[in-house]
Amino acid sequence: MTAAGQDRRTGLLGALARAILPWCLVVVIAHPLLMLRWQVTEPVRPLLRLQFILGDLALVLPFLMFAGGVTLRNRLGYSGRAVRSAIVLGATASILVYSLDAWTLPLVEHRDLVNLGPETADVRQFGADTPVGLLRNLRFVEANPPDEYSLSVEHRGQHPPDMLRWMLHLPAAVAVLALVNVFLGFLSAELTFDLRRGRRRNALLAIGVLGAVAFLVIMALTAIPRFTPPTMKFPTDVYLPSGILAAWIPLALPLAQCVLLACLVRRRRY
Repeated sequence: MTAAGQDRRTGLLGALARAILPWCLVVVIAHPLLMLRWQVTEPVRPLLRLQFILGDLALVLPFLMFAGGVTLRNRLGYSGRAVRSAIVLGATASILVYSLDAWTLPLVEHRDLVNLGPETADVRQFGADTPVGLLRNLRFVEANPPDEYSLSVEHRGQHPPDMLRWMLHLPAAVAVLALVNVFLGFLSAELTFDLRRGRRRNALLAIGVLGAVAFLVIMALTAIPRFTPPTMKFPTDVYLPSGILAAWIPLALPLAQCVLLACLVRRRRY
């Protein structure tokens, strides 16, 4: 690679870092500061604090990829190189988000529960809620159907199968969202490139923020625990929707946005 090419690559990475990392830093710093008031009555366990930070990062990273897509369009234009860079950025973010959501966060949560003492001994039965632990839990429940279902972490052998499937697939769906949001930002930046600076910024904020809010609302509405009665235990004949569909349905909105924006961009350019 030539010196000029190296400089361009360094400049692009710097631009992406400035668009994404400050918001990640806000999450890392702000949450512990907000939790300080809890310590007036009782100290916050270090692993619990880490859970909150990791959970917040896993939540915001997919949506911050919208800013990454905008940055790629602004730096590289509407080009093949920009598309390839978007794929690399989105795939990297997806791997990171899935690693946080499906593996790191459940392992930290499991260690925190185990450290609480004998009263949480039942959580050791299937291990952490990683894909391996969830599959182990799901196979056990399917082979040994309980008399009644329970949402309690202390009765994991009674968890509804569809809730376990939802927990298994949701991290993957959120990880794919990171990739989709890169292209959503990229297409949004291309569609608004000729607007005045203020109008363009407001348009991009509207697309990114409203899309994120809509996705989170749909995810909350389709969450399997939402369909369960308020009691911790309930009969096994209570209807629950498909856990797999519930996990992936929210992704239909950003995918539809991408298709619509791609059509508008193509129509505008050709």
